[in-house]
Amino acid sequence: MNNDKDIISESDIEMLTGYKIPSKQCESLREAGIFFITRRDGRPRTTWAHFNDPLSHRQKATGGNEPQPDFGALD
Repeated sequence: MNNDKDIISESDIEMLTGYKIPSKQCESLREAGIFFITRRDGRPRTTWAHFNDPLSHRQKATGGNEPQPDFGALD
């Protein structure tokens, strides 16, 4: 089993994205909202944690029903 802190191997990146070309791998990860860095050779690198919990799926604070401060009162 993979540790969330483990960096995804080149072969796993290829299998997960379906591409062998690094620029296509980066494009695929970007479209999926997965955080990655691009190495000097153009290959993407990310961890299993970023793959399993992509930024695009993380809950954003909506604050719809929560009381909001009245910043206008500070003027």
